[in-house]
Amino acid sequence: MVSPAFSSPPLIFAKAFPFHLAFRRWETEIVHLGDVLARICPELSLGSSLKEHFRIERPNVPLEFDAIREQSRSIFLLESLHSKMLLKGQMVVAENQEVIFFLGSPWIADLADLAPLGLTINDFALHDRVVDLLFLLQAQKTALADAKKLTDKLTKQRAQLRSALKEAEQAANAMAQTQQLKKTLQELQQTQAQLIQSAKMSSLGELVAGVAHEINNPVNFILGNLDCARDNIQQLLKLIELYQKYNPDPESEILAYRDEIEFEFLDQDLPKLCSSMRVGADRIRNIVVSLRNFSRLDEAEMKFVNIHEGLDSTLLILQNRLTENKGRPEIEVIKEYGELPLIECYPGQLNQVFLNLLGNAVDALESQKQEGSQIRIRTELLPAGDRARVLISDNGPGFSKEVGDRMFDPFFTTKPVGQGTGLGLSISYQIVVLKHQGLIRAIGVPGSGAEFCVEIPLRQKN
Repeated sequence: MVSPAFSSPPLIFAKAFPFHLAFRRWETEIVHLGDVLARICPELSLGSSLKEHFRIERPNVPLEFDAIREQSRSIFLLESLHSKMLLKGQMVVAENQEVIFFLGSPWIADLADLAPLGLTINDFALHDRVVDLLFLLQAQKTALADAKKLTDKLTKQRAQLRSALKEAEQAANAMAQTQQLKKTLQELQQTQAQLIQSAKMSSLGELVAGVAHEINNPVNFILGNLDCARDNIQQLLKLIELYQKYNPDPESEILAYRDEIEFEFLDQDLPKLCSSMRVGADRIRNIVVSLRNFSRLDEAEMKFVNIHEGLDSTLLILQNRLTENKGRPEIEVIKEYGELPLIECYPGQLNQVFLNLLGNAVDALESQKQEGSQIRIRTELLPAGDRARVLISDNGPGFSKEVGDRMFDPFFTTKPVGQGTGLGLSISYQIVVLKHQGLIRAIGVPGSGAEFCVEIPLRQKN
């Protein structure tokens, strides 16, 4: 096995390029394979010739070592001789000029292309642009399909509304027709709300994919070099220690400069500095993963998921609003998670419900600006064992019975103009009740806070 001629450790190199391969000058012999590439192409073996397994689709060069080395700056497209798989990437010549590394990944244009190759999104490296492309394609496909369905439904309901208005003017029984008109109008408002929310979630998906890609690249670079930097610093400090041991009486100029830079402090602080940078980089990476987990636009079908992960991701999205700012004290979040099995649901839509409920709780607490503000999240399995319950409560100002009766109506809001659309709770009701056959209710007393209860079946009926 030939070690890669790169500064990154082998484990980091393998994770960063799971589809790589390396071949040497003699007979283009394969000397190294990425784990994922070896798994999906079992015909590949160390010691065999690259010519036995691939041909170069582009650029137009023969599969010869020197010809490939001359075109190493080009983007290569390799076609498997055993399957229809195409690999796209770049050739990198090792320092010894005797080995060439191919760094790339399968050329994928749609999520449906993964399964025939035996692949999942998790097989790709986080920084791979293919992952972001697949997220964007699926988000666009889902948003367009939803928009078409909702537009057709909106057109049909508008026609029904016009017909109902005409019948109301001509019919003798005005009361019955007025009730029908109100019902049709309410359905029209709900469809309009869904259409608006679909566009918002599509934009969110594109934003998440773009942010994740832009952040992942520099973070992976930092993480890939932190360990090397830490080792180099330790080696330099060890070298200085040896100098001090075998040269205990250095020149006065060295002693003066040592005191000037406070060497004893540097000796202790540099390792801590590396550790703190590592913690910060891991924190950024966790935020990016939580963003993707929150949007879940790649999961348009029912999935079995851990809803605690969705709650935690939503809290991370709202973290900036929970901390102390603008004269408002910090909002304490108390989590009382029970033992829950995986729940069959639409993960992205359920996360949207949690965001709406938690966001409303933060809005209520911000309006009173008092010490001791709390949000409590409790989850439990109902005694019958077929439903999960999520309780989200706050110690804010609460709400009246009149507000509670209209809380889930489309476009109803108690917030000032420009701060609320009246869509959040209406959309949440449709997601929980209509799409998950669940239950959502609100309990509030003026001056005593509010509590929202969401119940979701563990398994959805066909």
